[in-house]
Amino acid sequence: MKRYILTCICCGIFAGGVLAQQQDSIAKMRDAAAAQDSAMQRRSQADTAYRVKFNAMKYSMQKRYQPKGMEFNNKKFLDNFFFGFWGGYNRIIPQGDMNLSGGPEIGLSATKFFSSKNGMRLYGTWQSASRQSDNEKWSNYSFGIDHIFNLSTAFAGYNPYRMFEISTVEGLGVHLASLAGEKKRAGDFHLGLQMKLATGTRLDVFVEPAISFYTDNIDISGENNWHGYDMGFNARVGMNYRLGTFKQRGSTEAGEENFLDNTFISAAMGLQAQNSSLAREQGLLGSTGPVFNVSIGKWFLDLFGFRLSAFGSYDAWKENQKAGMDRMTLYGGGRAEVMLNPFALFKKEARSMRWGVVPMFGVELGMMKKQDEQEVISKTYTGWTGGVQFKYYPIENLAFFVEPRMSFVPYTFTEKTISGKVNEYSFMDKLMNISVGVELRRPTRPQWQQLAKLRGDFTPYYYTSYAVGMTMPQQLNRPTSRRPGFITGAAVGRQFSPLSGFRLGLDFNNAATRLADAKIDRYTFTSLSLDYMFDISNWVIGYDPERKFGTEVFAGPVITHRFEPGKTYLGGEGGVRPYWRLGEQFDVFAESKLRLYTQRYINSREGKGTPLQLSFAVGTSYRFSPSYRKRLLESGFGDGTFWGNTFISGGVGFQFLSGSGRSMGALASVGPTMSVSAGKWFLPFWGLRFSGFAGISSWGQAAREDGTLADKRTMQGGVRIESMLNLLSFWQHDNEQRWGIVPMLGLELGKVRRQNENIKVSAAGAAYAGVTAGLQCKYYFSDHTALFIEPRFSRIPYSYRDVNVIDNYVGPRISTADNVMSVQVGLEFRRAGGKTLKELAARRSEFEPYYFASWNVGGNMPIHRVKLDDGSGLGVLIGVSGGRQFFPCSGARVGLDYVALPGKNGSDARKLISLSADYLFDVTHFMGGYNPNRKFGVELLAGPVFSFGKEPNKTNIGAEGGVHFYYKLLKGFGVFAEPRLRLYTKDIWSGGDLTPVHASFSVGTSYRF
Repeated sequence: MKRYILTCICCGIFAGGVLAQQQDSIAKMRDAAAAQDSAMQRRSQADTAYRVKFNAMKYSMQKRYQPKGMEFNNKKFLDNFFFGFWGGYNRIIPQGDMNLSGGPEIGLSATKFFSSKNGMRLYGTWQSASRQSDNEKWSNYSFGIDHIFNLSTAFAGYNPYRMFEISTVEGLGVHLASLAGEKKRAGDFHLGLQMKLATGTRLDVFVEPAISFYTDNIDISGENNWHGYDMGFNARVGMNYRLGTFKQRGSTEAGEENFLDNTFISAAMGLQAQNSSLAREQGLLGSTGPVFNVSIGKWFLDLFGFRLSAFGSYDAWKENQKAGMDRMTLYGGGRAEVMLNPFALFKKEARSMRWGVVPMFGVELGMMKKQDEQEVISKTYTGWTGGVQFKYYPIENLAFFVEPRMSFVPYTFTEKTISGKVNEYSFMDKLMNISVGVELRRPTRPQWQQLAKLRGDFTPYYYTSYAVGMTMPQQLNRPTSRRPGFITGAAVGRQFSPLSGFRLGLDFNNAATRLADAKIDRYTFTSLSLDYMFDISNWVIGYDPERKFGTEVFAGPVITHRFEPGKTYLGGEGGVRPYWRLGEQFDVFAESKLRLYTQRYINSREGKGTPLQLSFAVGTSYRFSPSYRKRLLESGFGDGTFWGNTFISGGVGFQFLSGSGRSMGALASVGPTMSVSAGKWFLPFWGLRFSGFAGISSWGQAAREDGTLADKRTMQGGVRIESMLNLLSFWQHDNEQRWGIVPMLGLELGKVRRQNENIKVSAAGAAYAGVTAGLQCKYYFSDHTALFIEPRFSRIPYSYRDVNVIDNYVGPRISTADNVMSVQVGLEFRRAGGKTLKELAARRSEFEPYYFASWNVGGNMPIHRVKLDDGSGLGVLIGVSGGRQFFPCSGARVGLDYVALPGKNGSDARKLISLSADYLFDVTHFMGGYNPNRKFGVELLAGPVFSFGKEPNKTNIGAEGGVHFYYKLLKGFGVFAEPRLRLYTKDIWSGGDLTPVHASFSVGTSYRF
């Protein structure tokens, strides 16, 4: 240093001597210099002054330690102004006898840089932890101010586009902490290091570790802390968003980057299992439960992105064999994750790729509720999470993905012994889950502008839909043996805009639960819902009428009625509905739905029920479009009205039981069955059918009090909702097609009565919901009438209790399922359409009313609830009638008939005379139009009946209904067959065979006047 100073002094002395000699020379030449230009003199003086004031050392130090860098623009207050958000982990180092666990931290901040190196930050945070000795919650709210010094700018110059920067953080804070109802104030001084990564033009992501020095009382332990202060540390991960004027990175062109560019949203659901040591006795499959999550994120670079997610899940961690109930753990919270796209390292345009493999990792902040033997343990936690997303883009801005994930959930558990000792345990839940979901990515700016123009092309439309799937109550106290139920539903709705619509739905479902008697109980429900439908695909990626894939979210109120016992519940529902358009009118969709009721809609063991119900269904949807209907009408399909392509049908046959629900042979269980249906073909190959049905089968035999054997019967009745597919029309539609092969699949909703071992004790009726499938093979022997044969299988699950009203006996609940096989033969009447219907309507004027007379002969049989082996035999029926046909579809008749029925064991014959008045409705003319040349037809009949006979009931009144099949032989003459069913107000017969129901079948001839 001395040598350096001496050198500088010598240089100064030498420079002074040289300047003196130069001044003498300048004085001698002053006269010549006066002739020079005055401007040249000023320039020479300026140069001389500059050389005199130049400091080489100062210039060298500026060049090395204070680089100029880019210009710092701070003309407006919002320039270099940042809003920040972070989440992280905090822990206070134990002092004295206080030991707080680590916990989550959430913070918000506002930062302003007044120079290229110095900035100020105002912040507020919330922190949480628990006292490990007794699990008491510790909460802390803090506010403070920080000074931020940018080390990267100080050493390398100011560059607002620098990818990575390091800054120091030092500041003061004030705190309000609370623990077990006690509140304390404290202050702190903290130091930290902020490592910031610029991921976009305006958005930065940072990691900030820090250490804090607190005044005593931050952990509310001032009385026992001899240090007089506390220490703690923080680990934060967050982001800053820049306000003010700022150009795009690496660009001098005008314009601003839109923050929504390269953003996406996603939703997924799947299964979760626990792999922690405490839950391994369950096994991975035994611990499974559902998981849901919704996410929003942004790709800041092709290589790097960030995602925020909200999630909810639960699984079983322990099984109580004695109680038969699983012990559940519920998780919920949020995740902050960094995403990497490795393909961006090898491909310049990673966005154009169809496939993606995206590893991600981050922090999970949440709450856990773990159900133990005596209580529910509630904990907040901060854990690590990581996963890999495998996805495929069928279109540019929509992707389907599968996402396996692993999460680590640390928590502590304290146990107080009888002696008062507190034991502390640390555990970690290792959660494994896999989800399937859909991701919607925002289009590029040119794409978005183009799609915005297409909204004017949207036309509102009505639609109808049908779905079938499975449902299950969601509860912490769930039965160890879980049984999912069925759900089916139909809905009608209207789409008002590309984004919004409403839907009115009706569905049926059942659910199973385990009661205190260790039996499985099934309940059947019907629900009416009104949903607002929001098309999130058109909102996020723009409306495109040619797009095949899409996703809707929905929410709305629901009202549900439980059949057994009758009770009504109010609630709300919400869900997600991905759909795929097969054509202009036809969609298929999958729908996951969660319902929350205002009260527990289903009971369970120990009286602990649940208000939550989760369901998943798949279905079809049909959109009513005037242009499409017009094209179908031009091709000969339909008549342009709602009644086009509708049909009604009826069938009779036999049914029998298969499987384990019987104690006799399948053929021995045979009984009658019948059905009446109405339906519509919406497309040449697809339609819906609604049916009412009834059937009787035998499932075993039992001895009566008199020693005779009788069958134990099971009787079903209800409605069916079925989807139909015409295989022949699927390949080629032909209006002249005579044959049809139609598979059907749907849900059967009804009531079943099952007689038990004691024939006098009849089980109370139990409602049920089951699946049904059939195959209809039919032949159209005329344009609008078909003969069909229809084999069918129905699965009927239900539970019931044996009831004896005489002994006031109510037995235990019994769960069973009937497998019903049936075969029916019937007729279908198809509505005439188009030109044919108009031509037939014009011929109604040719109809002339007429009188007719007929006679018939056949058989009659009482219908008993208990089928007796010795029976009462089949009686003879003889009748005459007369009437008038007023219109092509309507007529009336009066009939008189005589019945002779042999008594039990061939004795005690009984006779009955009946007088009836029937209204006749010609179904053939109604559906196919009036055609005077038609030979074959079917009429429905119904009306009152008056009967009188022997003791004990000489007279009785009732009603009858039936079907009248006729065929015209010659002008005025015809033959007919007529099955009828009569129901009286009281038992008409004397003797032991008492029944108010009688069935008959007769054939005869008629003459038209």
